[in-house]
Amino acid sequence: MTSQSVAILLALFLILISCKEKSAQKQVQEKVFKVKTQRVSYQTVTLNYRTGGFLEAVYELSIRPEVSGRIIRILVKEGDTVKKGDLLAEIEDSSYRKAYEEILWELKQAQREYENQKAILERRKEFYKKELISKEEFEEIQTHAEVLKARIESLKVKLENRKLDLEKTKIKSPVEGIIAERMVNVGDYVTPQREILKVLKTSPLRFVFKVPQEIALSLKLGTPVKIKIGNQELTSRISYISPYADKNRLFTVKALISKKSPFLKAGVYGEVSFPVREIKAISLPEEAVLLSQRQSFVWVVKNSRVVKVPVEVLYHEEGRLYVKAPLKEGDKVIVEGFLFLYEGAKAVEQ
Repeated sequence: MTSQSVAILLALFLILISCKEKSAQKQVQEKVFKVKTQRVSYQTVTLNYRTGGFLEAVYELSIRPEVSGRIIRILVKEGDTVKKGDLLAEIEDSSYRKAYEEILWELKQAQREYENQKAILERRKEFYKKELISKEEFEEIQTHAEVLKARIESLKVKLENRKLDLEKTKIKSPVEGIIAERMVNVGDYVTPQREILKVLKTSPLRFVFKVPQEIALSLKLGTPVKIKIGNQELTSRISYISPYADKNRLFTVKALISKKSPFLKAGVYGEVSFPVREIKAISLPEEAVLLSQRQSFVWVVKNSRVVKVPVEVLYHEEGRLYVKAPLKEGDKVIVEGFLFLYEGAKAVEQ
C-alpha cells in the first residue's frame, strides 16, 4: 500500500470519528424537556390601585370643666377607651354641696311659711266673707302668701342650679372614645377655661391615604373602596378628596368608616384598594413569569421549541399575574417544568 493510500484512509477515519462526535454532541443537545403549558387567552381585567394608609378620628373633643375647683380624682389615663357618660375626673365639691344645702334649707323654710300663710289666708277668707275683717287686711294677707309662693319658685330654680353645679364637679365623657391626652394632675386647680383632657371619638373613623395626580383625577366623592386592616376587610366610600397636592405632588383622600370594632382605632395602619381602569391581559400563574436582567419573560413552546418572550406585568392578584405580551390567542406558555430551559430547547407537553 502506497503512502498516498495510507493518507487517504487516515483522512477517511478522521472524518468518520468527527461525524460520530458531532452525532453524539447533537444527541446531548437534543435533550427533550417535559413541560406543562397554558394556552394564551386574553380577558378583560379590572386594574385596582393599592396603597397604604391609616385611620384617623373624625372628631376630637376638648374636655373642660364647667365649674372651678381643685381636682381630687382622675379615673382615666391616656389610651383608655371610655363610653358616653363614664366618669373621667372629680372636682372637690364641698363648697358646691354647702351652697346646695343652704338653698335647700331656705326652700324648706319658705315652704313651711307658705303652708302657714295659706292656712291663715283660708281662715281670713271666711272672716272677709262675713265682713269680720276689712278688704285691705284680707288683701295684705293674700299678697304675703303670693310673695311666699314666688319666693319658693325662685328658690327651686336656685336649688336646681346649685344641684347642676354639684353634678358638674363630676366630669363625664360626652362621647364614646379614646383618651388621647391628659393635661392635669390630682391637686391642680381648674377653671372652665382650662382644657384637662382630649377625647378621640371612636366612631365614625376615616381611612386616610394619598394618591398621585393621575389617580386623584379619576376619583369622585362616593367612589367605593375596599380597606384591609389586619385580618378585617371593610367596604367604604370616598368622603373627601384634597383640592391641592402636597409637596410630594400627592393628593390626600379620605374614606368614612362607620363600623364599630375594638380593633379599629385612630392611628392604626392598613391598605386600601379600588378599581381604576379595565385592560385586556393574559392571566398566568405567578411562577410562570421569570426575571432576567431586570426584564420579565415567559417561556413559550413554538413548533416543539422553547422561545423566550418578554412580558410586561400589569397587575398582581392572589398568586396570578396579568401581563401584556406579543402573544396570540392559543399560544402555549410553559407553566411547569421550565427549570434549566434555554432558548431553542426541544420540549414536549406532559
